[in-house]
Amino acid sequence: MRTTTKRFKALLLLLLCVTLAFPRIASSAKSAQYYQAMKAYKTWLGRNTVCVIKRGRSYYDINAFKKKTYSTSRASDVKFALAYIDNDGIPELIISTKLNSNCTLYGILTFKNGKIYRVFDADGWDRFGGYYYRTGYYLNNSLSEGVPINRDYMLLSKTSVRQVFYKFDCSYRMKSLADSDSYSINGKDVSKNTFNSRLKTATKGKSMTFPKVYQNTAANRNRILK
Repeated sequence: MRTTTKRFKALLLLLLCVTLAFPRIASSAKSAQYYQAMKAYKTWLGRNTVCVIKRGRSYYDINAFKKKTYSTSRASDVKFALAYIDNDGIPELIISTKLNSNCTLYGILTFKNGKIYRVFDADGWDRFGGYYYRTGYYLNNSLSEGVPINRDYMLLSKTSVRQVFYKFDCSYRMKSLADSDSYSINGKDVSKNTFNSRLKTATKGKSMTFPKVYQNTAANRNRILK
């Protein structure tokens, strides 16, 4: 009887050790992906020139009042930030460059399965408005007449993004204009209350997070991307 009891206790101890080992293995794998992403981001930003948006993409230069074609940016003219937009434990890389007093371009990169993917390119009117930590949602503000008026709440899923919530914001407009705020979810018009309630649910009641932005220098890359 004692021998059976000892064997049973030994079996329980073995199962406990195996159970405790699995979280460590999973954590180690996740940590390895994180450091792999940081190394990839650092290499990507460490080139002489950086593509903030895709090379050859058109954007609108607000100062010049016309469309232009993007080439590249000097690495020293680029800024970067890390943002935990989705919930995979690996932050996205937000990059931006200011072309002139009214035109700033930005892009969002993510790291999946050992590769960097470009998931969003601004078009000259856009500004990154913040994100909701690990919910997949971030805010893209589109400008009109120099002020944010189109508020696009974008959902990042794996390596692509799509607009889910949209607000036409007239709070910056002159009161004499007839425009009024409007709201939609997945392209369907909704009331303000429905919009706010559904957005709060989708973003799990979290407040907007604003990432800290750094100049793209070797010192900052080594300090932040580690």
